[in-house]
Amino acid sequence: MGKKGTGKLELPQDTHKSGFVSLVGRPNVGKSTLINHLVGEKVAIVSAKPQTTRSVIRGFVTIPDKAQIVFVDTPGIHKPRYQLSEQLVEQAMYVLDEVDWHMFLVDATAPPGKGDEFIAKALGNKTKKTFLLLNKTDRVPKHDRDRYLKDYQALGEFADVLMISAKHSQGLEGLKERLIENLPAGEAMYPEDEYTDQTSSMISAELIREQVFRLTGEEIPHASSVYIEQFETRSENLTYIGAVIVVERPNQKAIVIGKNGLKLKEIGSAARTSLQHFLGTQVYLELFVKVIPQWRNERNRLRQLGYNRDYSK
Repeated sequence: MGKKGTGKLELPQDTHKSGFVSLVGRPNVGKSTLINHLVGEKVAIVSAKPQTTRSVIRGFVTIPDKAQIVFVDTPGIHKPRYQLSEQLVEQAMYVLDEVDWHMFLVDATAPPGKGDEFIAKALGNKTKKTFLLLNKTDRVPKHDRDRYLKDYQALGEFADVLMISAKHSQGLEGLKERLIENLPAGEAMYPEDEYTDQTSSMISAELIREQVFRLTGEEIPHASSVYIEQFETRSENLTYIGAVIVVERPNQKAIVIGKNGLKLKEIGSAARTSLQHFLGTQVYLELFVKVIPQWRNERNRLRQLGYNRDYSK
């Protein structure tokens, strides 16, 4: 599990607070960026391409003797086209009934779309325990930031509405304070020096997949996945990782490898930098590319690749 130093936010009351807060929204509205900035560590990979998040991700913020917020990032809710897509939407919908509060993230640069309306409908009466967050306000002139505010407010009876910029951490301290005010009394659920329930192997696979998303064209990212075959600490300052990039067709494999293996080397070099920063050691990374036809539409394959339907874990 990831570990970190503790936070500095001060609370006026003596009662310890703790609870789960979901993060929902359409694909590509900035959910992963937001959870990373709220937690203060990278717990979710970030890409300009939609549908990057493929699992329920928990990140913790702990203020010793005061509060612990467990943020639950969900895959973007969208119209599914594959078994994988169906599972992603199911995960997001399941979380709605399992948390104390919700954060509904929307794009302040555009009016509500059908996806926003669908999520608001899914929340139903839960909007009363939902913070509506208008994100990307850094991209909107100050005089125009509330341009679509009434349209978004009309989607539900929200507990509060905040203007934020996840990318620049604007408004996030105030958001955490408002959340803590509303969390139920309770003890911390996770050790205060941990910031996520993901294993080092799981995060490593995601960091590699992030570079596949970043460095390949439109077709490859959504047809690809990454799993770790071997994760081994070989010395105090060296970690060996053997990882497999999965694609659906031979021509996709050729694209990922590239001419003379150059694209795969580029992916490996960028991933190694991220992995070394995350693990705090030197990393010996070996990447392999494997074709598994139609893996996104086969439930057994999805399970083998770690897309588990037990979203409570």
